[in-house]
Amino acid sequence: MKYDFKFRNIKGVILSIFASFFIESYIVLVENNNLFSNFSSYDFINLFSIKEFLVFLVLFIIICYILSDNTRKNQVFNFLYTYRLYLSIFVVIVAIIFQIHGSSINEMNLFNVPHKPFFGVSRPIRSDEYIVNTMYAFSQYMNDFGYFSDIVRATTTDMFIIYGQPVLDIGTIFRPFLIGYLFLNPGQGLSFFWIGRLVFLLLVSFEFGMLLTNKNKTLSLAYALLVTFSPVVQWWFAINGLVEQLIFGQLGALLLYWYMTIEDYKKRVLIAFGLMISVGTFLLVFYPSWQIPFAYVFILFAIWVFLKNRANFKVNKKDLVIFAVFLLIFSVIMSHILTNSLDTIKIILNTSYPGSQAFNGEGTFNALLYYMPTIFYPLVQDNLSNNVCNLSVFVDLFPMPLLLSGIVLFYQKTKDKLLVGLLILYILFIIFYIVKFPDLIVDLTLRSHVKTTRIPSAITFVGILVLIRSICNLKNLNHKRLFIFISVILSILMYCLSTFEFNSYYLSLMPLIIIVIYSILFSVSFLASSKRNQKIFLICVIGLSFLTGALVNPVDHGTDVIYESDVYHNVEKIVKDDSDAIWITQGMKSDIILPAGAKTLNSVNTYPNLETWQKIDEDNQNYDVYNRYAHIEVNIQDKNDTSFKLVRVDSFIVDLNVNDLEKLNVSYILTDKNLNKFSNDNVSFEKIYNDHKFKIYHVSYS
Repeated sequence: MKYDFKFRNIKGVILSIFASFFIESYIVLVENNNLFSNFSSYDFINLFSIKEFLVFLVLFIIICYILSDNTRKNQVFNFLYTYRLYLSIFVVIVAIIFQIHGSSINEMNLFNVPHKPFFGVSRPIRSDEYIVNTMYAFSQYMNDFGYFSDIVRATTTDMFIIYGQPVLDIGTIFRPFLIGYLFLNPGQGLSFFWIGRLVFLLLVSFEFGMLLTNKNKTLSLAYALLVTFSPVVQWWFAINGLVEQLIFGQLGALLLYWYMTIEDYKKRVLIAFGLMISVGTFLLVFYPSWQIPFAYVFILFAIWVFLKNRANFKVNKKDLVIFAVFLLIFSVIMSHILTNSLDTIKIILNTSYPGSQAFNGEGTFNALLYYMPTIFYPLVQDNLSNNVCNLSVFVDLFPMPLLLSGIVLFYQKTKDKLLVGLLILYILFIIFYIVKFPDLIVDLTLRSHVKTTRIPSAITFVGILVLIRSICNLKNLNHKRLFIFISVILSILMYCLSTFEFNSYYLSLMPLIIIVIYSILFSVSFLASSKRNQKIFLICVIGLSFLTGALVNPVDHGTDVIYESDVYHNVEKIVKDDSDAIWITQGMKSDIILPAGAKTLNSVNTYPNLETWQKIDEDNQNYDVYNRYAHIEVNIQDKNDTSFKLVRVDSFIVDLNVNDLEKLNVSYILTDKNLNKFSNDNVSFEKIYNDHKFKIYHVSYS
């Protein structure tokens, strides 16, 4: 017995050393992505942090100590399960205190403020997060959290409906993760937005998994990890409301289940309130490309919950009163929001981009294998056929959802209405993704409002649901070696098929790593009928989730890169003395001075500023260029008339003739260029700040 105990301890220490070395090595590769494709042992050794390695080692030794004794392990797991809500709240509070977040705000460190994230790296490709969403939120501190702001775009701008920002308004009840900004400082508000959503998504997904798996804790945790740390969730974490849709879509189904199974009317009132919040939050995401397919998923679950529990659920007058009261409250708040934002919505629907585009089919089979290289995305994003965000999906291990559901439903003849419904939806999503349908069907199903590039996210989410539900119902399969062999063949086949999309992306060792990892995952999925094998499946999912999502976003802290620069303080001082002045930024990320309250003309136009741009485009020749959501670059010049150039679907350049500045009523320009040379009889530039690279000019007109 003593020998066995010592052996387990030694094994635990060895595993801890290996795991700590792997994680620190992985962090080094993430933070220095060139090292992965051009490995240098000298560079690796210099970058490897012994301090971080020792921290991980202590952590893993503690974990191994807990796991080495069944009684101790069960006590800890029971404690974590019993107090999961309180522990989640504690984690969020600690994160808020230390202003921990996952924003790529370090990309806005244009003025060289000394700063380093705890782990990982900021992601330049997530510009809509750190340039738009985060800077907009910070600007609201200078706008008293008003529904409308004239800081953004230097004109009246709806801050609620598009890129929903913290607003001191009753409508914010449907934007619960923005409430932190209203009473916390910017760093703490950012932390609540990031960590609150992450923790709550994990928690709600676990509870939803309990509903999906008939309270199988192991599979529920596996499901929660596959959702929360999926590539698509992590690469799109802060924008387009994907996280909110997943949280409140799942929560809505859960609340319906609890309402139908709990008879205490005090609790039913709270549940009904939660349902109202869930529906309102889901609707106000205002991103139909994900809202529509995910709505199908959660409506299917709601129908299943209702049918499963209707026999024991009776509606009486109290329920009718509850429904009526919350429906009235919901209607009043939504009417208030529409009254304020209807004009904004009309403008957006009539833009050149995103506008009221129509989509139909045109997807390819390749998308079903988008998940395969995602284990490398945090390390390498070069040579992809599209940007990494658009290629990110949930890892559903295709074709395992089809194979396992087929085994459960047809070979083992298990009757499961939910699994049948999910499988039908899975197949329909694939068909609607690839096949073009007549306009009538496309319009009736709302397919025309769903970008084709967004459907793989919905397909793979349903794929995870089918996979986990199938494993939950799976009975023991004989011929284990045969299924392991099939898994290896499947892994090789899926890799080969994925090369049609990713051949130029795969580096030397990637194919072997992919085949090995997915052979293991396919094998444990086939054999996950027993509790023991389900635990092995969970361990594999933990490893997979770490690779695909844990370090997509940095583990960062604070907002000093914005608020502690000398440039910021000078802009802030000018704004204090001249608050109505209009600014332009040139040669940098355009939203950088929004947090100082500077009314920035060329800050990202989340919807078009037609009146302003038409002042310098009187014939509307460039209307199609600026009638869109757009990042805007301004170049001051004196050689040619003002012109507009569309760079990308969401970006344009204004080559602005210096004499047109007066038409735009520009008073200050923050730039990295010398503007004195453009002074003439009509306009003059006075340099009022210079830090060698960046300059602030005051513009005056004769």
